[in-house]
Amino acid sequence: MWISQHLVDMGYAKFREEDQMSSHVISITQYKENLVGSRQLTKLPRTFYFHLRRFIRNLKTLETKDRSKGKELDKSLPLAQEIVNIRVRKIASLAASGGQSTELASNLTPEEQALYDRVHEVVELWKKEILGRDLPN
Repeated sequence: MWISQHLVDMGYAKFREEDQMSSHVISITQYKENLVGSRQLTKLPRTFYFHLRRFIRNLKTLETKDRSKGKELDKSLPLAQEIVNIRVRKIASLAASGGQSTELASNLTPEEQALYDRVHEVVELWKKEILGRDLPN
């Protein structure tokens, strides 16, 4: 994705319209994430966080020149933070319980999969230390 961003920055390429993040997409994502159960994750595009970071960074850059971009940032940033907080809570809970189904794995972005793996590993090590023996996986 960083190569894509570099080509866009140099003016050699553009992101497709469907790959663009917007405050509307953030709002819908936040709403959907609140709807599903506490042990379920909605399916996000693999590049969701890349586009989210780029969107927020662009709004921060433009807010000094255009107050409407500042208002959009004020609306979008708390929703984005809520999405991240909800998903981190769910991932941590699932990783601590030790269960990762194929469905869950398909709903994780690469960044979230890395978080899941780390939390799961730390929890398993902690359990082994507390109980003083190896646990079955």
